[in-house]
Amino acid sequence: MAEEVYRGQQYKLRASAPMPVAQGYFVLHTFGAEINDIDIYTCTQSLPASHDFRGQGLDGGLISASFSRLGDRTGNYYQGRKVYSPQYIDEDELDFNF
Repeated sequence: MAEEVYRGQQYKLRASAPMPVAQGYFVLHTFGAEINDIDIYTCTQSLPASHDFRGQGLDGGLISASFSRLGDRTGNYYQGRKVYSPQYIDEDELDFNF
């Protein structure tokens, strides 16, 4: 099996809890957005090391990773994803009209 990797991004709006302003009406106070680069592995033989994570090494750029073993005979193939450190931007800069 050959290694297959897809690069993508995930967006998260950073906001406080909704504040009630009148009976049945709420205001959502937002304060920016996060964009994370993600790598999605459909098949790989290598897993990230501890020093690849933020705070664990000098070059650590990952904030999370999740992998599971594929059901082949050797047990050496995995699928999963890596999530890199976020970039913080103003939500007005986002264009969701893909």
